[in-house]
Amino acid sequence: MFQLLGPTRRLCDGCSRRDLLAWGSLTALGISLPEALAARVRAAEARGDARDLAPRTAQAAILIYLFGGPSQLDTFDMKPLAPADFRGEFRPIATNVPGIEICEHFPLLARQADKFALVRSMNHGHPRHGYGLYYAFTGREHPRPDLDAPPTENDFPTVGSLISRLSERRGSFPPAVTLPRWNRFLDLPNDYAGETAGFLGHTFDPWLVKGEPGGTSFQVAGVELPRGISLDRLAQRHDLLAALDRQLAQLGQSEIADQQDALNRQAFELVTSEQARQAFDLGQESEALRDDYGRNPFGQGLLLARRLVEAGSRLVTVNWHDDGSDVKSPFWDTHKDNFVTLKERLIPPVDRGLAALLNDLAARGLLDSTLIVMMGEFGRTPRIGRVVMNAATNATGRDHWPHAYSVLVAGGGVRGGQVYGASDERAAYVVESPVGPADLVATVLAALGVDRTARVHDRQGRPHFACEGEPIRGLF
Repeated sequence: MFQLLGPTRRLCDGCSRRDLLAWGSLTALGISLPEALAARVRAAEARGDARDLAPRTAQAAILIYLFGGPSQLDTFDMKPLAPADFRGEFRPIATNVPGIEICEHFPLLARQADKFALVRSMNHGHPRHGYGLYYAFTGREHPRPDLDAPPTENDFPTVGSLISRLSERRGSFPPAVTLPRWNRFLDLPNDYAGETAGFLGHTFDPWLVKGEPGGTSFQVAGVELPRGISLDRLAQRHDLLAALDRQLAQLGQSEIADQQDALNRQAFELVTSEQARQAFDLGQESEALRDDYGRNPFGQGLLLARRLVEAGSRLVTVNWHDDGSDVKSPFWDTHKDNFVTLKERLIPPVDRGLAALLNDLAARGLLDSTLIVMMGEFGRTPRIGRVVMNAATNATGRDHWPHAYSVLVAGGGVRGGQVYGASDERAAYVVESPVGPADLVATVLAALGVDRTARVHDRQGRPHFACEGEPIRGLF
């Protein structure tokens, strides 16, 4: 069953050594770091891009993360004229937009290409999962790009935390929610860094909603009153906690007290809100609609994401679930059996679930105000069986490849039925309109009306721009 859990981690990315040296030189000349950053803000304003998509084009966003790295050649950037050991086993099919083709195993999405755009020019420079994931969620290069770096309080905030910090809340509902799990491989001891609030503190962590394996029924522990507890009694307990927090503040634990008080307040608002409790109840949806999304954790997670957006969340992240994958080739990390795994296990729930989400949002008049972004941390090697990072890659798999990959974007003001950017004839390198992870984060922030030039301060008091990427203006 789903469980609503309080935040348990924090994150960040500090200044680079080059930045510190440059700013140190400025200080020696009598120019302070805040002045230097202010000059950059003024320069951005002079270029007219401080608020790139004003007024904002979306009220909320759903971020779909296919953990492991989907193959661009076998999904949305097929190369049917490439040699067989590059193009693979799948064939492209026409969509409802002339000239746009996608993989044959996305027949439902192919009928809705007029609703989405494909970015075929995503790229960055590092083939590790932890690096790519951190970059994708924060828009910052990973300061600790080793394979299994855990979250720390000095990490840069995830995009949902930036939205929580820099924008107004829509009612009492958590601005950022993640479901059904943090991203981690089952054979590693910890989650990856990049998904929580880092130096902003626990107060701005996304709320985690956990799902029961199977995903056919959902109950949310923690958003209903405990048995035998009335609202009045709960309010008394809330007041007692507030008094304890004030005592902590008097003992010099003000930071801890402030964060705990904010978390308690959020939890109290959820428990006492009938709207919030109902938002997590998928039983209120028709059986037919639940079938349309697919009776699996991914499809039902997308349906819950739609309900949470309706309830007031600004950004809902739907991570790929624990699907019991082989630890040598887990989730979308298809080091072996790439084509069998994609065809039989990975693509079908995405095709069904995302097609249902697009239809559902459109029918409710919400697609224009809800941005959808589906991505991974990188793509896969153009040549089948080529080893780049992982020796477990065999003749039936594709290894990690960050130099060219694809992202699907829809709703929220995005002009559907288009392809942005291009890769070469083997989907190996970008040849037109390159887009980096920071640019994608900047696009989400801009669409939601969040000023990417706003400054956030790390635990050492150093200011940082919320995002240093450039929004993908051609999508809108």
